[in-house]
Amino acid sequence: MLSSASAREAGKWKSGAFAVIAVYLLFTGLWQLTKGNYGQKAWLNIFLGLCSAMVVRYEKRIYVSELGLVKETHTWFSHHREILPWKEIRSVTLQTKGERVMLFAERDVTGWKLLFGKGDMPKLKELIKQYAPKLKITEVYPRF
Repeated sequence: MLSSASAREAGKWKSGAFAVIAVYLLFTGLWQLTKGNYGQKAWLNIFLGLCSAMVVRYEKRIYVSELGLVKETHTWFSHHREILPWKEIRSVTLQTKGERVMLFAERDVTGWKLLFGKGDMPKLKELIKQYAPKLKITEVYPRF
């Protein structure tokens, strides 16, 4: 398994800020409801508080595995996993630029783009050859 540099997660400051916002909005909305205010503002505060709570824990992982290319998104309330299997990938293009390598995995008309560090290129090629030995790998280098 090789993780992509395209992965993201909410940092501690963002998570903390969204947690404070979520608590404030939820308590404000619930307080308004207990006071008999069933208007739009109370429901909007509760809805926005729930949305803020959802982003407190946000993690997006993208990696190369024996299944193919995998994108996983985790929040407190959901887990989504999307797989691009090796058998559906028609070709792979690796383009280097500076200290980065962009992997373009082509499937039919569309495909996926994943970002890796330049040091990951040998491991990336090894994994592709291991899991999809018939797959064509094209390397593109920038012209200066």
